Amino acid sequence: MSTTSCDNAPTVNSAGTDSVMVADLEIMARANNYRNWMYRRIAPYIGGRILEVGAGIGNFTELLLDRELVVATDKFEMCVDYLRRRLGAQLKAAPMQLDLADPPTPALRPYNFDTIICMNVLEHVEDDVRALRFMHEVLVADGRAIILVPAFQFLYGTVDRAIEHHRRYTRKTLLPRMRTAGFEIEAAFYMNVIGMAGWFWNNRIKRTTEENPAQIAIFDRFIAPWAERVERLLTPPFGLSLIAVGRKTS
Repeated sequence: MSTTSCDNAPTVNSAGTDSVMVADLEIMARANNYRNWMYRRIAPYIGGRILEVGAGIGNFTELLLDRELVVATDKFEMCVDYLRRRLGAQLKAAPMQLDLADPPTPALRPYNFDTIICMNVLEHVEDDVRALRFMHEVLVADGRAIILVPAFQFLYGTVDRAIEHHRRYTRKTLLPRMRTAGFEIEAAFYMNVIGMAGWFWNNRIKRTTEENPAQIAIFDRFIAPWAERVERLLTPPFGLSLIAVGRKTS
């Protein structure tokens, strides 16, 4: 349960790969309970002027349309075109291409973003500290970067490799990088403990190379709702994903 961005797909430029990429994101578009759970976890930190990095086909962007401004971006032109077709009329700014490996910092400063949302993207960037510095630079003072990444390197397996993850994170590896980039850590927490078992089984035991639509549907319908309730009562010390919120203090 990690795919939210076109950045999660291999970078081979072919029609076949593009079709698989979009099909995967369309599968995740139906995982409403899981998506809404992620949204509720980060909602208290979201402001009104948002840069979404790695928006994919807009699965998460849909939940942000009530904000003052959302600039949805993705590394791949195909995803940007999809965003324009799907949500263009509802967005106050046109979707644009943005590659965290070479971000257009000056062009984005005039938007005065108070929030950057970067979900399941940072693990695809070789120089993640540079990417975090870019986020720090384009935020206004007291702005926040909300980062969601896959957690725990022992879970790294066949799907991680297939979708070109450089790494998985823990608090001990992500938070120092964010501080190096200039952020003060406001919050950091894990989510989706139960998902660790399925990810380990599929990636380390069965060694599958793609996520299973039937498994995702079952997880979303039957597991995610009660898992969210349990984690609301008992903060987990680990999980499939790590969320960190960094504030720009200067």
